[in-house]
Amino acid sequence: MFAYVLRRALWSVPVILVSTFLAFALVKEMPSEPFTDNPKLAPSVRDNLRELYGLDDPYLKQYADFVTDLVQGDFGLSTKPGHREVREVITETLPTSMLLGACAFAFAAFIGIGLGVISALKANGITDYVITFFATMAFALPSFVVATLWVSGKIYLPPPIGTLQFEFPYGWDSWGDRIGPILVLGLSIMPYFTRLVRSSMLEALQQEYITTSRAKGLSWRRTVVRHALRNSMIPTVINAGPLFAFVLTGSFIIERIMIVPGVADLFIDAFDSPVDSRMVLATTVLLSVLIVVLNLIVDMIVAVLDPRIARD
Repeated sequence: MFAYVLRRALWSVPVILVSTFLAFALVKEMPSEPFTDNPKLAPSVRDNLRELYGLDDPYLKQYADFVTDLVQGDFGLSTKPGHREVREVITETLPTSMLLGACAFAFAAFIGIGLGVISALKANGITDYVITFFATMAFALPSFVVATLWVSGKIYLPPPIGTLQFEFPYGWDSWGDRIGPILVLGLSIMPYFTRLVRSSMLEALQQEYITTSRAKGLSWRRTVVRHALRNSMIPTVINAGPLFAFVLTGSFIIERIMIVPGVADLFIDAFDSPVDSRMVLATTVLLSVLIVVLNLIVDMIVAVLDPRIARD
């Protein structure tokens, strides 16, 4: 097990290096440049700022300096007026986005897995059809549409029903307000868990070891929980890493619509002219590293669920 985790951890290092280089290259290829495109700056001030930020250095040297600072937790100075430290600005906003993503993910996993298990155990029945319909509707509605409806408090229906008005809490001032963004974001990925668990459970329940367990006198509940559910969780856990990444990136729109003071405003405002390339690069790299780390954690959990993977 230790050797397997060590191999996966070592393999994550080049993945992180490649992702940081691609992020760095893409940001450098942006058509807007922080100081050159600012007509308000005098040429002498512009040259001094370019020298301060190392923009006149060779391409590879800029990347090497960026990686060196990244390892030390230093993202440099923002190129926006004020020139605050990027690390300081991200530290103020990223925890909010992480909390929103974690709560939404936990809600989606808990409800989605539960509905998937019930749907599989009640396959082809009215309960299965209702859950499938609910999951399909949640999957079909984009999260930004649900967020907009939630904030507007109005749903327009044909006559004679007319307009339905409601008022749901949203924002981030209190936990009561936070329920809105968490539910809206969680509903965007809940159907994935439901569909994955349902299909995996149906396949697991048809395996011979389930029949053998029942023949040996094992109770149906214990057979489902100990054997069918555990094996059906493997593909679900494998997809949990990318799903969490989807939650983090998808939360940008939710934060913007539902007034959550997370990293979304920070990231989007960084593209306003003049572009804050340091902020864009730091945010992109942090999300990339987080996704790699989450995939590593997923590999470890899968190895616990199925020890054969670690042995192979």
